[in-house]
Amino acid sequence: FLLSRSVNFSPVASSLLGSMKFSVFLAPLAGAVVRPLEAVSLEQVKRYDAESHVPNPSKGCGKEPPFAVGQTTVVKAKFVDVEWLFRVYLPKEYDKNRPVPLVFQFPGWGMTAEIEQKGSGITDRADVDDFVSVTPQGMNDNPNWGGPWYSWNCVGTTQSPGPGGPTCTEAANHPNYCYSSCGSCGDNPQCDWTTCDDTITPTGTGKIDADGYIAALYDTLEHRLCIDTTREFAAGESNGGMMAYQTGVNLAKRLAAIAPQFGSFHRGFNLVPQVGLPVIDIHGSKDTTVPANVSLSADGYYYTPTDEIFWGNDFSIGWAETNNCSGTRTHWKTPLDGQYDLWCLSEGYCQGGDVVRCSWTGGHTWFGGAKDNGLLVTMFLFQWTRPSHKGFGQSSIQGEAEGGNEPALLEFVELIDSELVDEPLKEDDFDEEDSSIDIAVASNDIGDRLSHYGDPRKGCLPDEEVIELASGTSCAPVVGIKLEGVGEEPPVPKCHIGGITEHDNGCPKDMGVREGSKAFPVCLAKGSSIDPYMDGQFHCLLSCPCPSGQTECGKVADSHCPGRARCRRGELMNGALGVCTYDKDDGDNDFDSLNDFDATVVV
Repeated sequence: FLLSRSVNFSPVASSLLGSMKFSVFLAPLAGAVVRPLEAVSLEQVKRYDAESHVPNPSKGCGKEPPFAVGQTTVVKAKFVDVEWLFRVYLPKEYDKNRPVPLVFQFPGWGMTAEIEQKGSGITDRADVDDFVSVTPQGMNDNPNWGGPWYSWNCVGTTQSPGPGGPTCTEAANHPNYCYSSCGSCGDNPQCDWTTCDDTITPTGTGKIDADGYIAALYDTLEHRLCIDTTREFAAGESNGGMMAYQTGVNLAKRLAAIAPQFGSFHRGFNLVPQVGLPVIDIHGSKDTTVPANVSLSADGYYYTPTDEIFWGNDFSIGWAETNNCSGTRTHWKTPLDGQYDLWCLSEGYCQGGDVVRCSWTGGHTWFGGAKDNGLLVTMFLFQWTRPSHKGFGQSSIQGEAEGGNEPALLEFVELIDSELVDEPLKEDDFDEEDSSIDIAVASNDIGDRLSHYGDPRKGCLPDEEVIELASGTSCAPVVGIKLEGVGEEPPVPKCHIGGITEHDNGCPKDMGVREGSKAFPVCLAKGSSIDPYMDGQFHCLLSCPCPSGQTECGKVADSHCPGRARCRRGELMNGALGVCTYDKDDGDNDFDSLNDFDATVVV
C-alpha cells in the first residue's frame, strides 16, 4: 500500500494535476509490497556547471564534418536496407576539435522534419546555446490514401491489444492506419496506427534490444561529428513526444535528459528507465488529443496520464521511483512563468534528476510558438550531464565499462543543402503556401439558412453547440450516444471517431466552404468537461490542411475553412491537419461583408 497526502495548489498549478486537491504518492512503508519491483539503479546524472564541466569527446572529434556549418543539411541514410531522412544543423561556431551537445527533436504524426524544425524552435537555439540540432523524420510507409503518414513505432503504437487491453475504442477503428511494414494488422479493433519499422526496438516498446534506427543515428553522429558524449538529449512532440519517452527508457545510460512535449505511453505500455533520467513533460491544459490528466483521448485512444507515468500504476513503478524522488512538489521556476499561464512543478527532490511537469493554456501544439517552446525545452535539457557515458551507448561506473558492442553506423545515401531543396509535404495533399494569393472567403449563409460549422457570433443551428477549439470557438453539430457507458466502459457515439481523411462518419456535410476546399468533417469527443469521451460529449468539427510550421496554419490553410474561420493546430492526432475555428473576440471584422466575396460555396 502507499502513503498519501492531500496537497492544495493554486488555480494555475491545478491544471497540471487535473483538480485542486491531489494525492501525492510517497515511499511505501517498510516491508510493503506495492507491485513487482523493476530493477533500477542510480547511475547518476549531474547538474551541468560550465566552469567545472569536463566534456568527453566523441570519436568524430578531429574529423572534417560531412555537413555544412551554420545551416541545415538534409540527409538520406540507410539502416538495415530501409531509407530514412533527417535534418542536421551545425552551429555557426562549430569546431571539429571542440565537443558540443547533441539534441534530437522528434516530429509528431504526419509531420515532416522540415515543419518540425520550423515549429518546435529547437534548432533556433543551436547558435545561441552552441549545440548540434537533429530533426529525424518518421517513416511514411502507408500506401493508403490520405496522409502524410510520417510516424514512430514506440510506446505500444503497433502492439494492441497490450497489457491494458486494446489501445483504442471500437469507435476509433481505422484499418487505413495499417502500415506496409506491419504486414496485415490483426488487432480488432484496428488500434495500431504507426509504422512497424524498427525505430528504437523491434516492437517499439520494452527495455531491451535498443538496436533500431535512432540508436544507430546517435552512434553515427558521434562517429562523424565532435560531440560531447556526456550531453546527449532527446525531445519531441505528440507521436514524437512518445518517441522521446521511449528513447529515454531504452537509451537512459546514454542520455542526460529528455523533454517530451504533449506525449505519453499507450495504456499498459508505460515503462521507466533502468537508471535515473531527468524528464520534463510539457502539456497544454486543453489538450484532448494526448491528454495529460485522463486516459481516453478525443479520438478514442487510451494513454497513460502523466501522474501515472511519474508515480506509477499497475504496469510500472513510475519515473519518480527510478529517479528516487522524495519530499513535496514544488514550483519549478522558469523565465517564461505566466506566459500563456505556464506553470511547472517538480516532483520533489530527485537524486536521479528532476522530474518536472508543465502546463499552459493551449491545446495539442507547441508551447507558445517556436521561440518560447525552444527556450523552455533547451533550458531544461542543458541543466544536465551524464559523465558516465563514454560514447556509442557505453557507460562506465567506478571504472567498469558497460556495453562493448561495435556501433551501428548509418550509410549516407545523399546529402542535400536545405537552402537548395527541402522535402515538401505531398503535393496532392496541400496547396502551395503563397502569401500573395488573394483568397476568396466563403460564407456560411446559404440562402435563408445557415450551414453547419459556422461562426457562433452569427448563430448556430438547433442541432449545434458552441465549443472551444484551438484558441477559438465554432458551432459544432452534436453527436448522440448509441450506447451509454457502464463503469470503465466508455459510451458509444453515433459516429466514427477520428480519421485523417474524408469518410462517411455520421457528421453533417453542409460546410459552407468554397469549391475545391479540402476541409472535411471529423467526429471527436469535445466538450466542457475534463473527460469528454467518458462523459459522452461528442461533436463534429471541420478539419483543414495545415502545411505551415506554426500553430496558425496560414492564409492558404484558412481559405479551406468557411467564413472568417482560421485553420489552427491543436486538436487533431495528425500534425499536418488543423481545425477551422473562429476568433472569440474580433470586433474589427465586418461580418456583414462576407457575402460580398465571390466564392462558390459547397453545401
